[in-house]
Amino acid sequence: MQKNKALKIVNLILAFLFVGIAISGIFQDFIPYETFRTFHPLTGYALVITVAVHIFLNFNWIKVNYLKRKK
Repeated sequence: MQKNKALKIVNLILAFLFVGIAISGIFQDFIPYETFRTFHPLTGYALVITVAVHIFLNFNWIKVNYLKRKK
């Protein structure tokens, strides 16, 4: 799979996970506790893993823009 296509998919997944975590956190008083207790941590772990993949796919860009060597 090409890197740009993978990044588009990862970015979409990141957006859905972020929205899911935000909604479950904001409305935690209105959803059953067992549902919150299951959904919120699982989406949090998935978000962390997806962020790691996102950073891995963008590492060359990060090196060029932020990890420059000073001459």
